[in-house]
Amino acid sequence: MTRPPSVVIVGAGALGLATAWHLTKRGLTDVTVLERGQVAGASSGLSVGIIETQYLDALAIQIRVASMQAFTDLERSGAIAITRNGYLRLAHAGADLEAFGRSVEIQRSLGVADSRVVDQSGLRSLVPDMAVDDLVGGLFGPSDGYIDGHRYCTALASVVADAGGRVLQDTEVLGLETGAGGRRTVRSTRGSFDCDVVVNAAGGWAGRVGDLLGAPIEILPQRHQALIARLPEPLPYLMPSVMDYVPSSGGFGVYFRDEGPGRMVAGLHTEEVLHDIVDPDDVARDTAAEYMDLVAERLVRRLPGLDDIRLGDVWAGIYPMRPDGKPVVGPHPDVPWVVAVAGAGGSGLQSSPALGSIAAEWILDGEPRSIPGATVLRPS
Repeated sequence: MTRPPSVVIVGAGALGLATAWHLTKRGLTDVTVLERGQVAGASSGLSVGIIETQYLDALAIQIRVASMQAFTDLERSGAIAITRNGYLRLAHAGADLEAFGRSVEIQRSLGVADSRVVDQSGLRSLVPDMAVDDLVGGLFGPSDGYIDGHRYCTALASVVADAGGRVLQDTEVLGLETGAGGRRTVRSTRGSFDCDVVVNAAGGWAGRVGDLLGAPIEILPQRHQALIARLPEPLPYLMPSVMDYVPSSGGFGVYFRDEGPGRMVAGLHTEEVLHDIVDPDDVARDTAAEYMDLVAERLVRRLPGLDDIRLGDVWAGIYPMRPDGKPVVGPHPDVPWVVAVAGAGGSGLQSSPALGSIAAEWILDGEPRSIPGATVLRPS
């Protein structure tokens, strides 16, 4: 009988911990997660936490539907809480609505029964304070919502530990050595760890870790910001998460979501390589005032009924982008014992359950089985 593989995962953010979770769910106990800092100490803990399935590309929808199913399972177990305020993607042209209609058809085929296309009247009903004259409709998912990224990651770390795995914090990876019989040794600041497979789930640092492991991948760490918007009094309705950006549109758009009575989270989002590339160890906050001005301009235009919003509490984090805007998941073509799960940009948290499952399947099955089309995400 073949011995089960021993796996070391670099990175205790959403992608690394989701991979560990799926490996331990499959009965693998020799799983060690190494984290240079703390669990969810970077992008995952700074995420605005939106989880939804309102995408346009078939593979992206499959990934998010599978992820939402996993989030729901975690919610039922009491591991996480989901605020289901709904998610609304705005349409500016008839072509957007046609794409939204195709998205609904795909989602229905995957078991998502409540997603729907809405017209201008539907937009006004969902967000009475929103300007809609320049819009033709939207794509709405009532069951979508948001989670606390830090709580999600700590819940996964706890589940992995309970299943026999290890999550070691304050442990920086220094390099990889290959010994006799193909056994690998990951060197770290807390000693060496023998393994058969190494998973690169290092987020904004995945490019550097790939170089350390001899399995380079291109990651473009982009600095993004978000902020808290405060209202003079609570809204008389539950505001859905609103995204005024269409994937592959060539720009960026404003988003905002509920954050409890009298509060919203807002920011600017893109899934394309439009921002300056930064050093992930030096994510400055020195443009907070400029950023607030940009967000304020777009918020006032989109929410004229809430022109007394006060903005503040800006924070910055990393979108670990790939050149094509898509994540990379799978074994490196030249170093197949190194499996990457990285480059998910600003969608890493919401897609992490499915991407982690795909990475685990590469390790245990030699191919992705839950979403067979995910082979296109393999490093090349």
